Amino acid sequence: MSATTGPLLPAPVFGTLRFADGRQVKDTAPWAIVMTPPPQAAHVRREEQLALLLELSGPLASRMQRELREVFARTYWSAAGSITAALRQAAAAANQHLFQANLRAVPVERHEGGLVCAVLRGEDAFILRAGHACAWFFQHGPGYLKCISGSEALPPLGSASPLEVRLHHTFIAPGDKMLMASFHLSEVVDEDGLSRVLGLPGREDVLAGLEQIGGSAGDFCALLIHWPLPEAQPAAPEARPPAERRERLAILPRLRLSEPPEPPMAAEADELRVHTAPAVELPAEDEYAPHPDLSEWAARVGNGVIAAGNTLVKGLRALFRNMLPAPGRVARARTRPMTAPRPARQAPAENRVAMMLAAILIPVVLSVIVIAAYLAFGETARLQSLIHQAEREIALAQAVGGSTENARPHWEAALSYAGEALALRPDHPMASALRKQAQNALDLLDNIVRLAPVLLKDFGSAGTYRIAVHGQSVFIMNSTDGWVSRLTLTSSGDGVLEQDAIPVFVRTGQAIGEGRVGKLVDLVWVDLAGGRRSSGLVILEEDGALVCYDPAWEDESGQPRLSRIYLGTPPVSPLAVDTYEGRLYILDIGANQIRRYEPAGDTYPERPEHYFVTSPPRSLTEARDMAIDGFVYVLYNDGEIRKFLRGDSQPFEARGIPNGLNQPVALAVDPHGSTGVVYVADRGNRRVVALGPDGAFWTQFYAEGEAFEALEALAVDESARLLYVVSSGRAYAARLPLP
Repeated sequence: MSATTGPLLPAPVFGTLRFADGRQVKDTAPWAIVMTPPPQAAHVRREEQLALLLELSGPLASRMQRELREVFARTYWSAAGSITAALRQAAAAANQHLFQANLRAVPVERHEGGLVCAVLRGEDAFILRAGHACAWFFQHGPGYLKCISGSEALPPLGSASPLEVRLHHTFIAPGDKMLMASFHLSEVVDEDGLSRVLGLPGREDVLAGLEQIGGSAGDFCALLIHWPLPEAQPAAPEARPPAERRERLAILPRLRLSEPPEPPMAAEADELRVHTAPAVELPAEDEYAPHPDLSEWAARVGNGVIAAGNTLVKGLRALFRNMLPAPGRVARARTRPMTAPRPARQAPAENRVAMMLAAILIPVVLSVIVIAAYLAFGETARLQSLIHQAEREIALAQAVGGSTENARPHWEAALSYAGEALALRPDHPMASALRKQAQNALDLLDNIVRLAPVLLKDFGSAGTYRIAVHGQSVFIMNSTDGWVSRLTLTSSGDGVLEQDAIPVFVRTGQAIGEGRVGKLVDLVWVDLAGGRRSSGLVILEEDGALVCYDPAWEDESGQPRLSRIYLGTPPVSPLAVDTYEGRLYILDIGANQIRRYEPAGDTYPERPEHYFVTSPPRSLTEARDMAIDGFVYVLYNDGEIRKFLRGDSQPFEARGIPNGLNQPVALAVDPHGSTGVVYVADRGNRRVVALGPDGAFWTQFYAEGEAFEALEALAVDESARLLYVVSSGRAYAARLPLP
């Protein structure tokens, strides 16, 4: 395979070599491959070649290698930035693909390895290596061998995220060779032997030499790139090279232009690369130099503006010639046979209005052209600059340790730059990828888990909502509007069976038995325990009445069977209700007490017990919500959470929460769970915070879209790994990650 790279450098030729089980294998894909830009490649990638060597360990590695090769190539060819930025992005995408696959796989099926790739463009070669991979560069003139890999060991590909890479750059001259190979080869060959092999003249000779010295390496793969010495060329006419090429031409042998050149002698060939710099690792500043395609684009825009201006001026000049009077101009007389000469043509009359309009329009049109070009170029330059700065900050963050606090300022800066870039061009793929990378890194530092909630039902209005969950039934109460609705979930638990309208089965003022439903306060599902004869939903009214509903029973018309009972002693001012082992617990802020009602069948006729023997440690008039899983948790308006057992305070302190709690509105625990995790709906910060059994911060959940914009109610089902919220009058379900 070959391609023309320029008039001063011969097209490279490629060779591959692979050994498996001590035998040479002809097919080297997908271990080693050379690619040219596909038709849909970005404009700046059109003149590049990509040579890639990838090696993985583990079972069925070839299939994963093909996947990684496709991910790497697709990402690189679509990247619109510099070569180094595109290489970093492609390597990161391939590593992330492998890292996620390893997370899902059992240990014995995981893959690790390394990659090394080279991008060829003109006389430049950019090399990236990651993980276990080796590369050498052989300069023909001085016979110098450079080990690009060095002695530094990088973490294997697929073992960590983000990926640690090394970038190098070198100039190329005729006769040079580059070798990329498995790390096994570096363990059995020395530099002297490798230098002698790479010094051989032809590609086949080099591959044969590698076969001899690398046969003891076991399984390995190698990719050779050779720029052969040019044959004699006819003399070119003397012409001064373009200014931007003079510096590179200075390092190549000059041809004598006065007479045809002769083939170079051996001594001349040895001097071919005397002044050429060897391969060096790119410093951080070089990786973020201005994009070469940006200046080229700017020149093209400038030339286009100049050309348009020249065309406009010529047209206006012609217009002036036709409009202006020319008293001194005499029309040419054409001689016709047998006729008298024609009289001179009279000059046209002066049109002052047209002259004034032209004088006004010319600067206006030119100004519009200049401003349009400036705005178009300025926006593109600003966009490239922001992407450049984001890439630099990400590199700095990775250099100081991507998952440490020292990296936080760089990740935050990268996120800001990428966000500004997306504000200019919302659909820009590079800016989107950089923002996602920076956001993921900050999420890792802040222990953030981003959920993808599914909309269950839009109730159309905000208000004071409560929520209760049992199996595949979700019960939603809007105490402001005075109704209770039931949603039936799908088997997966994160969707609702089709319903045309909001299925309301209880309303304030509805007649049930001999009375009517009063103002609704809260609702809870009560299990069959503690002396109850059945399980069901209990809805608390402000005056102490209870509406009871068992979904398993319906009346003769198919409507829900509802009953209404009264507590033996009604609460003074109830705020919340919960249950444990069949008992009802009512947070009564009017009595500054939690009242506990014992069941008698499915009623609660007896006087309640006071949960606190004396006054509670903190007044319940400031309480916001309550939850019970054996322990009683009370949430206060200022974000404090207290934990009790049999009325006694337990060790619990909400601590370590990033930015603290801002307007907490609801508290939830799973009474049937075993984790002891306490979930808090933090409305002000648009998140749900999870605390450990002692109150220590565990994690925080953010939602994609607007699902957590205005949280109002919260429930959790840990056995189904589902979190339920009501926000802005909409009910959502979100899948929780595995613990």
